[in-house]
Amino acid sequence: MDTRAVELLRHASDLIRRGWTQHAESRDAAGDAVDPWQPTATCWSLLGALVAALEEQADSGHDLPLQELADALDALALFVDADSLADWNDDPARTHGDVTRALDAAAEAAVPRRLDA
Repeated sequence: MDTRAVELLRHASDLIRRGWTQHAESRDAAGDAVDPWQPTATCWSLLGALVAALEEQADSGHDLPLQELADALDALALFVDADSLADWNDDPARTHGDVTRALDAAAEAAVPRRLDA
């Protein structure tokens, strides 16, 4: 698995640690919904954090890392038991900790392993 997939998951986790929200991809400090890549965003949903992290990788001069996104989502699917990331994030029983744990576990699962180690 590409290390950019791991970076994508870790960056999304970092964003969620800064702030998490439900029922919007991201919000500004006033609580209004904004696009996840906007500089005014202060908290993100699981999907919003992935979009923001993906956008940041694309803005850094790299091609849009679609294969890395697919790899990241494959790893995340091991820890998110739902067809929709938004529905999983917005579940009333979901917590901030649930989201960070899922992203961190997916990043760990996605770390390339050396066969000779």
